[in-house]
Amino acid sequence: MLLSSPLLLVTALLIPQGPRPTQIKLVKSRIDQLILLIDKKGTGSVREAAQYICSLIHSHRHYSLEDGPLMRKPLAIIFRGRGPKGLFGKETELKEKIETTRWVLEALKLLDTEPLVQKETRVALLRAAGPEALQSPFNPQKLSSLDGTDPISLLLRAVGTYELLTGKKKALSRTEAGAFLPFQQKALDWLLSQQKQGMWFIPIGKNKLVPDPGTTSLCLAALASKPSAQRNAHEKKILEQGVTFLLKSQRKDGSFSPELPNYVTCAAVLALSAIPSKEAKVAIQKAKDFILSIQNIERNGYRPSDRDYGSIGYGGDRRGDVSNTQMAIEALRLAGLTPQDEAIQKALIFLRRSQNLGGPGSWKTTRKTEDGRKVPVRAGNDGGSAYYPGVSSAGYDDNSDGSQSPRSYGSMTYALLKCYALAGLPKSDLRLRSALAWCTKNFTLDVNPGSKPSLGEKAKYQGLYYYYLTLARALSLAGINKIAGQDWRKLLSAKLKSLQKKEGFWVNDRNSRWWEGSPTLCTAYALLALAQ
Repeated sequence: MLLSSPLLLVTALLIPQGPRPTQIKLVKSRIDQLILLIDKKGTGSVREAAQYICSLIHSHRHYSLEDGPLMRKPLAIIFRGRGPKGLFGKETELKEKIETTRWVLEALKLLDTEPLVQKETRVALLRAAGPEALQSPFNPQKLSSLDGTDPISLLLRAVGTYELLTGKKKALSRTEAGAFLPFQQKALDWLLSQQKQGMWFIPIGKNKLVPDPGTTSLCLAALASKPSAQRNAHEKKILEQGVTFLLKSQRKDGSFSPELPNYVTCAAVLALSAIPSKEAKVAIQKAKDFILSIQNIERNGYRPSDRDYGSIGYGGDRRGDVSNTQMAIEALRLAGLTPQDEAIQKALIFLRRSQNLGGPGSWKTTRKTEDGRKVPVRAGNDGGSAYYPGVSSAGYDDNSDGSQSPRSYGSMTYALLKCYALAGLPKSDLRLRSALAWCTKNFTLDVNPGSKPSLGEKAKYQGLYYYYLTLARALSLAGINKIAGQDWRKLLSAKLKSLQKKEGFWVNDRNSRWWEGSPTLCTAYALLALAQ
């Protein structure tokens, strides 16, 4: 079935020319037109029905089961096409039946429905085609280049294009808007005074400084946050020297340091992606492979039932945490992975377990208290995030049933929100909505909120500048300009300006935990936060 000529003319283009808002608007219009057409004409096969459902959910409308007949009609076609061995479709060729079943499984997962059927279908796919068949068939890059002219192909093509425009390219774009303010330049000048030939240093032993790839990466990214057209010759030279140092620092396995390799490697990706070159792109891909190699999944001996499944830790030989995982997810997205990639989808399992949100996907464990008691630990229900499942640096709350819940706190909840945005979750998703609700309720720039009062006043300030950066990046990626009714960018700019030292740097002089006694680190964090 072909489209009428005028509509075919509109939908045949992949990505129209013009500014990004115009591109997105036109693609949205195409999607709406195609959905109306397909809803009226119907889907002719099980695969088309499954692809239609996937497109509906991935579209800008984020359709769901609550949209009644729009979903019921294709679902009915799907279940009429279920075979006795768990596979779907009426094709005679096994290869074609497997492909149809993959789309059905994807549709059921997106709808979060029919768990028993999903389980049976996964088993059938494993038997028929092996583990690779369980990977999602919804790949925006491939879908955006489909050459079919039937309505379903055109819809998949339009939705794939929409995901590319609003996903990796939109979410991770670095806009160079506005002039660099005088107080930002003052901070940058101070940061430049601390480097030598594009390298920043850390102390080792007594009176010894060594160049550090991690610190250098963050400082280079902060320098690159100044719009390129406004950089002077000295700043450009430091960037070039810094990139040269980073490229020479990359190890054979793709990492950039044997110490805290995930953090340092992710910081290097952040810097190199902001200063593009052919060599930088190659280095980023090697870094991506390293990050993927240390993810706590099957190839590293983890099972889905393991607490840390899907997470990424300091270097692969330790347990995962939300902080390392959020750094890794951003680096992987910058390296070209899409939200549908297996690594990001598996990370969502760990992130959900770290969230204080009861129900399916939450985590229960036990912990030993300071007085030696073993206490059951379960997720709370405020929507925020702990450091990792069942563990919080902000303390624990006592529940009426004798259990405890790890307290949610600011830096980790914004890290969670950032991950959900990078994973492409719509704002209607319960996980993202709950995290954002916590952030809104607890919004402040005075402290890193959430610590238990009994931990003392100092605990409120731990990781404060990391909190500022994570807050800014999360809200920017999630497309949120106001929180708690306030323009967070203006508030953050004013707050950081008030905290800046007369020399131009920032330092956490209320709590030096997590290296925030370093003015170099805090200044890099602050400049990166202001760039959002």
